[in-house]
Amino acid sequence: METVIRKVIKTFMEETPSIDCRMFFFCRNDSMDKQWLVEGAGVSYSYSSIKISALRRIRHIRTFASWLRKERPDVVICIDMIACLLVNRARLRAGMHFPLFSWPHFSLDHKKHADCVIHADLHLAISSGIQKQLMARGVPQQKTYLIYNPVSEQQTVIPAPGSSDVPTFLYIGRMKFEGQKRIKDLLDGLARFESPWKLHVIGDGSDYARCREYAKTLNIDERICWYGWQLDPWKLVRQDIKAVTALLLTSAFEGFPMTLLEAMSFGIPCVSSQCVSGPEDIIQNGRNGWLYPPGDLDKLVAVLHRVSKEGIEVDREMIKASIHRFYDRVYFEKLKQIIVNHTENTV
Repeated sequence: METVIRKVIKTFMEETPSIDCRMFFFCRNDSMDKQWLVEGAGVSYSYSSIKISALRRIRHIRTFASWLRKERPDVVICIDMIACLLVNRARLRAGMHFPLFSWPHFSLDHKKHADCVIHADLHLAISSGIQKQLMARGVPQQKTYLIYNPVSEQQTVIPAPGSSDVPTFLYIGRMKFEGQKRIKDLLDGLARFESPWKLHVIGDGSDYARCREYAKTLNIDERICWYGWQLDPWKLVRQDIKAVTALLLTSAFEGFPMTLLEAMSFGIPCVSSQCVSGPEDIIQNGRNGWLYPPGDLDKLVAVLHRVSKEGIEVDREMIKASIHRFYDRVYFEKLKQIIVNHTENTV
C-alpha cells in the first residue's frame, strides 16, 4: 500500500505539477513509520490517545475540519475505511463540498470498520473482488472505478531454468504460517510434490521461524533457500537466483497481490490460489500463469506438475505483454482522468 501511494504522489508531483498532493494521518501516537513518505509532499497529523473511541473520533474530526478550512482541498481520498467516516463528518462540520473517494487496499471482508466505506461519495477499487465487496455494501456500481494498482515495465526478462535443470520456484512476501498468506499450504504442497524442485523464499514476518521449523518437520528444508527481508528482492532474484520456473502464492485472501504483477513484469509465470481478491484479475489461466482453488492441495500439486513440464516453454515476452493495462503509464493516465473529471464537475 505504501509503495503504491508513494508512486502515485511522486508521479503526480513530477509529471503534473498543477496537482498539489497533501497527506493527513489520524494517529494514536507518533510511532508511525515515516520513511516511505514523499519528500516535498505536505504531511499533517491528528494525534489522540483517548481510549474511548467515540471521544477519540470527535478529536480527530475537529482537527481535520480545521485542516480542511485552512487547506481547502479539491478532492480527498481515504485509504482507511474509518477515515471515510471521519472525513465525511469533518466535511459537514467545516461546511465544505468536495468529492470524497475511498481507496481500500485490502479485502473489505477481512478488515475492521469496512462498512464505513459507504460514507465516501466515490470509490477506487484495486480489484474486481473489492469492487464486488463495495457493491455488496450498497455502493452503486456507477460510483466505483476499477483502477487496479500500477507496476513498472521492466526491460529485462528473468529466464526459466534449463530443460535439464531442477524446477525453481519463488515466494516473495510476508511470512504468515496460516492466516492470510498460508505458507503452510505452500510447504505442504511442495512436500507432496514428488518431482525434484527448489524453492527460494524472500520475506520476513512474525511466523518466519515457525515456517522454517515446519519445513524441517516435512524434511524439505534442504531444498529451500531462506533469504529473509530484502530491500530490493528483484535485484537478488536477477543477480543470485537468475532463473525461475514460477512464482507461487497460496494466500487465503488478498487485496491486490503486487508480487504477481512484479513477477510477470520480468516474464515469470505465476501459480496462485484463486482467492479473494486480485489473482483472477491478473492471471490468465494457462497463458501467463495458473490458478487453483484456495486450500485445495491436490489441485496445487497437480498445477505444480503441469508448471514443471510447461513452465519452461511459456513465452516470457508474452507474459510481460499480458499485463499491459497495469503498467504505470496506463494506470496514471486513467487515475488522473478520474480525479480531474470529478474535481472539474465540482467546481
